[in-house]
Amino acid sequence: MGKIFLVCPNCKTRLSFPEVPGYHEKIVDCPICHFKAKANVYMSGAMGQGGQGSDDEATQMPSAMMQQKNDLGQIRVSTTGQRCPLKMGTNVIGRLAQSGKADIQITHDEYMSRRHLQIDVVQTPYGIEHHLVEINSKNIIVLNDKPIQRGDILKIKFGDKMTLGKTDIYLEETDDEATQIV
Repeated sequence: MGKIFLVCPNCKTRLSFPEVPGYHEKIVDCPICHFKAKANVYMSGAMGQGGQGSDDEATQMPSAMMQQKNDLGQIRVSTTGQRCPLKMGTNVIGRLAQSGKADIQITHDEYMSRRHLQIDVVQTPYGIEHHLVEINSKNIIVLNDKPIQRGDILKIKFGDKMTLGKTDIYLEETDDEATQIV
């Protein structure tokens, strides 16, 4: 297999990674500006030859495409310290409400939807990945202090902060010793 060359649509940095089956659907995290999107959103082919640093070697991206993780992870609510383990598959997160249908219901925040966001925990050939899915909630999702767009599906990593209403939650590695609330 060869190398794939892409250009980040945000910062125009030329990137490369080893060609892997299904790479078009992989989430790429630019190591320079941290723009995250599926590989097919990045400019490739002839357009992938330009960009910042085009006369030099392309920025290598082994961590975005090759890093193996096997931790399902957990979310932590910053204001209360509440920790909720994630399960394999779909995890819908929203505010605590009698009529709420979220898998994980957290603090009462009137600016948070009852079904605010979805985190998919998926097994890939490279380990477990976490995908943040915008599910058309009434309120926006802010990822690492930047609002995401309607319909976005983004790969997230441990340490990422998601703001739901006025509540910050963090994706973290599983803490087996912490008191977990489900």
